Formats: sequence, structure tokens, C-alpha cells
Amino acid sequence: MMMLNSSSKRKTSHCSCIVAEEIVNGILSRLPVKSLKRFQCVCKPWNDLIPEIDTNRLRLLYSPLLANPNPLLSIDYEALNKGNDGLAITELQCPEVVKRNTSLKFLGSCNGLVCLEMEEQDGIVLWNPSTRETKLFPKPPPIGNESQFYGFGYDPSTEDYKVMRGHSDHMKTVIEVFAVKRNTWRAHMDLCCIDLSFHDQGRFLNGALHWIKLGYMSSSIISFDLANDSFMETVPLPHCEPGDTKDLTSLGIGTTRNCLFVHSGPDTSDFNIWVMEEFGVRDSWTKVLNIPSEIIGRKHGHGEHCLKPLCILDSGEVLMEHDGNRLVLYNPREMTFRKIIKEDKDHSPIETVAYIETLVSPVM
Repeated sequence: MMMLNSSSKRKTSHCSCIVAEEIVNGILSRLPVKSLKRFQCVCKPWNDLIPEIDTNRLRLLYSPLLANPNPLLSIDYEALNKGNDGLAITELQCPEVVKRNTSLKFLGSCNGLVCLEMEEQDGIVLWNPSTRETKLFPKPPPIGNESQFYGFGYDPSTEDYKVMRGHSDHMKTVIEVFAVKRNTWRAHMDLCCIDLSFHDQGRFLNGALHWIKLGYMSSSIISFDLANDSFMETVPLPHCEPGDTKDLTSLGIGTTRNCLFVHSGPDTSDFNIWVMEEFGVRDSWTKVLNIPSEIIGRKHGHGEHCLKPLCILDSGEVLMEHDGNRLVLYNPREMTFRKIIKEDKDHSPIETVAYIETLVSPVM
């Protein structure tokens, strides 16, 4: 019979604790955020541990703008990835501060918090859809009919969340930034004119918000650094292949798996997606998807179409907005589309934003 000395017993006991903690982490990471919030009351170690749990559960928030009332739907990427379309979609209750029939504009998301602008109400809402916690703050002063661009992200230098709104009058660009902890808007005037040619939600990555700056013959990526409240040197676009130059006048931008991606077309041409695998390195752009125009025409009819990729799933399928009023999933292996959410009877334009399930509180 083998005897263990006290030192060996301590080592065995210590290893068991480590294994047990890893098992607990693994189990907790698979649970819904609502359950995790409840389990924080079990004991102090769990209360300390659970906020650090990474569920890595990505979702898409979806809302038709003109529907009455306008539902909020949450789409589970993992369920889509497994082909469980029917189980992927759940309806969410709007934040309590949002009045009935109020249209919502999604300004962005970061760390599980979604930033919403209430069109008919004087307020912007910071909301965690998983815990339903909210923080309400005022809109900046109205600016008339000028085209706007906007975004929401996290400034690691101040450990604060920021909302920004920008607009140009062809002579200068005005940027307004709201810092959540400071609870005030600040305007930055007389910046060089940044004409984005359209209004859209900035995509947050690496402490900055990113947009496509469209040009007649070429386009570029422009970035707004949330630490310095200033525009940075643009991230280079992918190299064009022969014959691709015309496609780069119809670009869009997004993020997937902590990488930037850009897409071109499809207007009347092929649809392409490039992923920047190493941030800021032009040579790291990799084309990950090409949909020939004849495939798009065969499914949706010939002519101009608007496809906006939202996420590249682990399966390689791509979730997209189609013509701004429905969601489709493209399977590159089978070269087929299938509808995830069809357009409503009014063909209402839709708003979408990706978020991750977390316990992060909007109340600082």
C-alpha cells in the first residue's frame, strides 16, 4: 500500500482545486447570463468569479424601424451555426425607458452594451440586453438636415465608454463626444472636413471607430481614436486585383472575430469580402468570400441588390442584410441563400447591431 506524506497530500489537494475551478468555469460559461446573475448570490467566491466569465456567446439585435409596434429580436449566432434557425430567434422586451412606438437607431455596441438613440424621445439609452440594465442620457443639440456619422466604443485609457456623433458642412467637420463617466457632451470644432458621403454606424475595434470613406475613383478606411478624440491615419484597403477597381467605389465595413472586414458590390457585379487578419497591415487582407453575380441574380433577380454582411459564422456561412429589409444566410459551399427573417408587409427598413452576452453594467 502506497503512503502519501503531508506534502504530497497538499499537492494533490491543490491540483484538485485547480481542476475543480476549471470545471466550474467551463460549466458556468455555458449558462445563460440571467442564470449567472442569479448564481452570483450563491457565495462570495462565485460573486467574484462570475463577472470574469467569458460566455463568448454572440448575438445580433434586430429591429424593423417602421413596424408598429416595432419588436426587438435577438438572434443567436451559435444556433444559426448549428442550423437551428427556429431556435435562434427570440423576442426581447424594449428597455423600460423606451415608450411604445418609438423608433430606435442603433449607434453601436461594445462589451455587451448596446447604445440606442430614441428618435421620438429626447434621449440615448445604454442598455445591456442580457441583464436589462439601462442608463439614460441626453442627446446632443439637433444639427438640422446635415448627414451624420456616429459610433459607440470603449476608451481603455480612461476606462470609459464613449458615444460620438460627427457631421460635415463641406468646410469643416464637427465631432461631439459623450463620456459616460463624465456624463457630458464635448464638441470638437474646426476639424479638417471628413466627408463620409453617407451616414452610418462606426465599427469599434482596437480602441477606435472605423468607417469607409467613399470616393468617386477610390475609397479608404478612416478611424476615430477614442483616447484622443481625433481622427487617425487611415487603415489601408486591400490591394485590388485586375478589374476590381470599380468595385471599390461600393464598399462597406464590419468586424468579425476581432478583425476588420470590408466588402464590395454587389450592385451589378460580384460580391466580395476581405478580412484584415493583422490589424493595420495591408498585406494581411485575405479574400474570404466571392459570390458571383449570376448566383445573386438567380436567387434574387437580376439588377442592383444591396447585401450587407453582419457576421461570418464558424461554419463559413455569412449572415447578411438583403436590400435593407430582411436577413439571409449564405452558404458558400452550396452557393445558396436561405431567409432567416423575411421582410414585413410594409418592407420596413431594419436596424441591426451585433453584441455579446455579458454581465457588464451600463451604470458606472
